Amino acid sequence: MNKEDSSKEKIKQALISTIKVISEDYKIEKKEENKKSKSNNYNFFELENLNKKEDYIRIRAETDSEALKRKFSNKNIYQKNLPNKSSCKLLYDISEKIRYEVLGSKMLNGISKNLKDNYSHKILHKKKDKLKSKDDVEISEAFELFMLKNFLELKLNPLSEKILSFWQEEFNNSFNKHIKFLSENLENQEVYNTKFSEILQNM
Repeated sequence: MNKEDSSKEKIKQALISTIKVISEDYKIEKKEENKKSKSNNYNFFELENLNKKEDYIRIRAETDSEALKRKFSNKNIYQKNLPNKSSCKLLYDISEKIRYEVLGSKMLNGISKNLKDNYSHKILHKKKDKLKSKDDVEISEAFELFMLKNFLELKLNPLSEKILSFWQEEFNNSFNKHIKFLSENLENQEVYNTKFSEILQNM
């Protein structure tokens, strides 16, 4: 193993340790020592392009997000409430991701910083040459910004505000009266997923 491979392996092991601690996977492993547990699958890391500070911010945020998914997101509840409309499924996925990331942000300041730094970097580096109408903006991109602003309380820059603006009225009409209820039920995935699925299918 050369020096570069050795460094990547050390980074990978550190990230796996982070996931185990945050998600409490080590408890699952202890209970299921002789079983093949899905929680032991850590083959999602992409360590090939870690060249800049922003790359390390991204990998830390992705690691935290994966750990929070394992800790807070029940796959059966998620699947049960999956919207029937295929156009809603991506938005539903974004809503669940933000839910468990908000819970993690409340749990540890370090997680909050990693997630917000990464989203801020993504927002800062958005490039849009042509923004004249709603047709120029993917609804999923605008919806992620809406969720980040309203649930993770992330400050958007002018370009992101403009991207969101094309869909803001629809989102406000569908979600504004439910934001308080959803925020109060972040820890109750069943209630949160059910309500989001209902809202999305009625949009």
